[in-house]
Amino acid sequence: MLKRLIVALALMGFLGAVTLPSYTTAQTTTTDDTKTKKKATAKKKDEKADAKADDQKAKKTTKKKAPTAKQLAARKKFSDCAKSWGDHKKATGEKTRKQYNAYMSKCLKKNS
Repeated sequence: MLKRLIVALALMGFLGAVTLPSYTTAQTTTTDDTKTKKKATAKKKDEKADAKADDQKAKKTTKKKAPTAKQLAARKKFSDCAKSWGDHKKATGEKTRKQYNAYMSKCLKKNS
């Protein structure tokens, strides 16, 4: 019984020493060199962020080109074929993507 108690206390002491809380660890001090490095890297990060913001503003100010008449006609054809797919699907019972793509290909060629 006494041996078990001694072993248990020794084990608790060992585990207590191995698993020290974080606040008991030694703290390191920083020197002026690391502070100036941190400030320099912070300035670089700020400059990069400003450059990115300027690039984004430049992208936002550019206008998108209006679609041409040819593009509008192609969109209209595609839209009409996609709408007619529902009727075709009900009539034939086709359901897969492969069948849809084949139908769209035929429809677009037919309408051109």
